[in-house]
Amino acid sequence: MGNTVGSASTNFCNFFSKEEDSYILGLWCADGYWWSSSVGLSNVDKDLIERFKKFLIKSFPEDRIRFNRNHLFVNSRPLLREFVSARKDLNNSRNHKIIKSYFAGRFDGDGSIARNLRNDCRIVYAREQEAELDKILLGRIGILNVKIYYYQSAKTFCLYISRFQARKFLGSILPYSLKLQKLVPAPRRDLVFKGQ
Repeated sequence: MGNTVGSASTNFCNFFSKEEDSYILGLWCADGYWWSSSVGLSNVDKDLIERFKKFLIKSFPEDRIRFNRNHLFVNSRPLLREFVSARKDLNNSRNHKIIKSYFAGRFDGDGSIARNLRNDCRIVYAREQEAELDKILLGRIGILNVKIYYYQSAKTFCLYISRFQARKFLGSILPYSLKLQKLVPAPRRDLVFKGQ
């Protein structure tokens, strides 16, 4: 999981063993961007930007972290390689807590649900391959009633979770999701996920 730069080994992230880091991976997969040697997050939600910044501050001095409008980024090829590699390796994950925290980040970045917390539970993707991979990952945590639709006008793919499994999904990501914790100010008994 670490990268080698010269003779020094770097390991910024524990994407597959630390829930906080897998959340960041999901958030980056949803709203992240990268180019040449920079990796960052683009989002209008200040809480999500702040959470990504806290992640970066663990490995970089604050003066290396740049903020421009709604974009937060750092120049680091080794960190960029770790994010790109982790996204490719995600399909090997079997750890339920890691998968749930990853989906919390994905949902916070590109997910939505109706006010009744049951209808229209979806996550938007730019690439079909990522949506298909996430459909498989959802199956590993017992969310099986999932469909992917392509919206040609928006050139996006939407992964829809059935209204019959939406609460189970939301309950499983609630402990990690900033967006859901804002939507559900007090703990809701009907969102508590029982099992696995």
